[in-house]
Amino acid sequence: MSQLIAAKLGSRYAFLALLGTLFLLFTPFEQSGPHPTMFPKYLAAGAGMCMMAPLIVLKPATIRMAAVLMTIAVMSVVLHTIFIKPVPSQFTLLILANGALALMLFEASYSWRREFVSAVAFLLIINALFIAIQALMFYVVTHSIFDFHKVLFGSDSRFAEDYLNIARFSGIQVEPGTYANYMACLTAVLLLSSDFSAKILWIAFVAVLSIFLTNSGSSVYFVPVLVALMAYLWRSRIRMSHLLILAAAIFAYLFFSGVLTHLEDRFFEHEDGSLSHRVEGMHAYMTQSLEEKMFGVGFGSDPCVRCYYQDIGVTFNLVTRGGAVVTLALLLLLARSVAVNGLILSTILFLIPLNEKMFFYEAPIWLLLMLAATRLRGRAVPAMVAAPVARFQAAPLNPKRSA
Repeated sequence: MSQLIAAKLGSRYAFLALLGTLFLLFTPFEQSGPHPTMFPKYLAAGAGMCMMAPLIVLKPATIRMAAVLMTIAVMSVVLHTIFIKPVPSQFTLLILANGALALMLFEASYSWRREFVSAVAFLLIINALFIAIQALMFYVVTHSIFDFHKVLFGSDSRFAEDYLNIARFSGIQVEPGTYANYMACLTAVLLLSSDFSAKILWIAFVAVLSIFLTNSGSSVYFVPVLVALMAYLWRSRIRMSHLLILAAAIFAYLFFSGVLTHLEDRFFEHEDGSLSHRVEGMHAYMTQSLEEKMFGVGFGSDPCVRCYYQDIGVTFNLVTRGGAVVTLALLLLLARSVAVNGLILSTILFLIPLNEKMFFYEAPIWLLLMLAATRLRGRAVPAMVAAPVARFQAAPLNPKRSA
């Protein structure tokens, strides 16, 4: 009886710890004022590590190839911040903390598979629910956007009730584009860590449609990438009716929402920051000297005039800031993904961090890269035995199959 109670308590704590950690990582907190601070990032990383530590103690980690390659990539960034282009030591510690937290989450996605998938799915549902309620209130009741982010966290979100003739929603996130970026990453994590089921399928569908609901430029990028990922990853499982339902929902949204007219006005008739940042960033990189391309501009500097940290994509920031050394470390992860998952699936997966606007050191990015560099097709999954005690004491996956 005591073992049964311990098993149930362990499972419940695992779910709550994973949900709390993922909530902190996928809900960016900003401190307003003339002197912004990175304290919320440090707090999220530290709190996440504290919540995850007991899970690693209960089920010790198994070293997998993806984790080794990710460690090499993170250490290349850390060594760059110490010896090549030094930055304040606390920033290096933040990079290390996020790397360690990503390793903990990666291990938990195997050791606590059911709880991990449940936490990711629940967080997606919560975000989709809030943004759906926000949109429904706007169109049916108030005709103004209710700021859930301000109610929950005390600071204004950057939504827009009339931005080039369209409303932009953010849910509990701080900004519509932020919602699209963070939920796209979280949806990809769900697809990579879960087995196919009707429940997972519909959660993924709802998540994709909620990303579209932001009416952000980022949503136009991530929605087709996620649809392509679902179609390829589940090509032997999903029915044609599933694809038709999703396609019909997307086309209906495009037709009735006015987002196509908005995008035409935004990208073809105005100078949009989302595109101009990328143009300036690529121009800045191409005009760099050979030495700068080899050693990067440093992790304490922006790669171009208006390329503030995450504005032009995680991959671009890592490559330009860290130069060839960090690039080679990232290529190891890509090569591993191609080796175990094939070129097509790996290309789809790496399109996400290519345009992801998270900070380049954040744990969700490293978690996504590790999952992408892990064998997905024919992956062995622990049997869900009936006794909770057996689930609690089950050994991790066979490293030869899961690496």
